[in-house]
Amino acid sequence: MAYNRDAAVKYAAAYWNIPCDDGIFWLTNERINVAVKRRELKTPESEGWKALFVKGDGTEPEKAVFRRNIAGKTEEKLINGWAGLADCAHYLSRCLTAGGAKVDERGVRSLVNTLQARPDTKTLCEKVAKERAQNVINTGIFKPGDMIGYFNVSPSGDFDGRQSYTHSTMYVGKLDKLGVGGVTCHTVSRYPPFSWVNDSWWLHDGYVYTLIHLSSDDVKADLSLVNRVAGWWQQEYGGMTTYLRIGKDGTARIAKVVPKSANELVNLPIDNAYWFDGGLGRITLIWRKSGVVESWNPASGDVPFVGILNGSITGKLKKLF
Repeated sequence: MAYNRDAAVKYAAAYWNIPCDDGIFWLTNERINVAVKRRELKTPESEGWKALFVKGDGTEPEKAVFRRNIAGKTEEKLINGWAGLADCAHYLSRCLTAGGAKVDERGVRSLVNTLQARPDTKTLCEKVAKERAQNVINTGIFKPGDMIGYFNVSPSGDFDGRQSYTHSTMYVGKLDKLGVGGVTCHTVSRYPPFSWVNDSWWLHDGYVYTLIHLSSDDVKADLSLVNRVAGWWQQEYGGMTTYLRIGKDGTARIAKVVPKSANELVNLPIDNAYWFDGGLGRITLIWRKSGVVESWNPASGDVPFVGILNGSITGKLKKLF
């Protein structure tokens, strides 16, 4: 069954600043049951109390509360302050499940691992800098409903500078206030353009980024194009020559070693890629480790394609076998 992106994003729009439909949210090491908290704090829904994630007090980014408005006056009871709030993986699991991609994780690392292991996902780039990830997003292959993993590299970053996956979001497209790609998540809660914090997809410095694409609705490549591009190629960009083997299955591998025959496998690959049919005889390759984006545009005569690297560097392409 194809992933329903619209349903995933619609779910996010409904639940971005409230607990999910299962009635729970997660702290670092504890599950909060909203119904139980209602009884403890004497905040019945029948009396107008709503469970919300809202802007925190002072320098705290967020807090979880029950709120109601009585005769123009807001009343509030605290469920949990900023310390310990950690609901991003759980919230995104619920978004994905709403879209038909059933996932149930509460840790960021386990969410990333689970998504990467699925047969209906493609990791377009892994732990790359913001500029490289933006190039990937700009291809349009990364779509609303796809996922971003945030790997902290800052000594002053998340969880006392832990070098690990520390956050996750779902891309929702160019809906945010700045006109660039925005994301939704819990902790801190975001959904453009309603967020009280920055919801540009990169969030802030100190991360490298992993872009995971749900691929079940990808357009199947034209068979004539598949046959045209499959095989060994030599390419040169900026004076550097490399060799890549493009598969009929939408994958590619690249190396520095010259192949000797058409059936030779890639020896000591530098990187792996997925390639996509861009229409009108074009293809786009996205290299996982580097985040490099190649566009191959059809040419004529003895030159079948003209390559463009990261939107600016023109290369020479030659099919070997």
